[in-house]
Amino acid sequence: MKYCYQCGKMTAGEPFFCATCGRTYDVKLCPRLHMNPRGVEICSKCGSRDLSTPQPKIPMSWRLLAIVARLGLGLVLFYASLCLVIALIRTPEVQNVLVVFGLLLASLWWFWCKLPDWLQEALRALWRRKENKND
Repeated sequence: MKYCYQCGKMTAGEPFFCATCGRTYDVKLCPRLHMNPRGVEICSKCGSRDLSTPQPKIPMSWRLLAIVARLGLGLVLFYASLCLVIALIRTPEVQNVLVVFGLLLASLWWFWCKLPDWLQEALRALWRRKENKND
């Protein structure tokens, strides 16, 4: 989806032209749809002088504002998610589940370390074979 800064409309998909005003998005196109930079007067591939009109350039201040807005929103969402996780971890039920999960994980690691080396290698080879079949 692309936004046209000339007419203020959105066009679905990955279009070359705005559906409303017909301007191109940050490039100039010749009649054969060869893409050229904004500043050229002649198509670099076919030599045509009949090039499309691109939409107005986006001011750098607007680009900077968009980056700051995205970053700010991302930080707010990260902070809210972190607060939720901390609040959940503080409840006794979740703490009990985490302790049980930790004990289970520790016991599985202990069990793995106690297996003979030849069995560990056989299991690793079996695991690698399964991964190669999936590729």
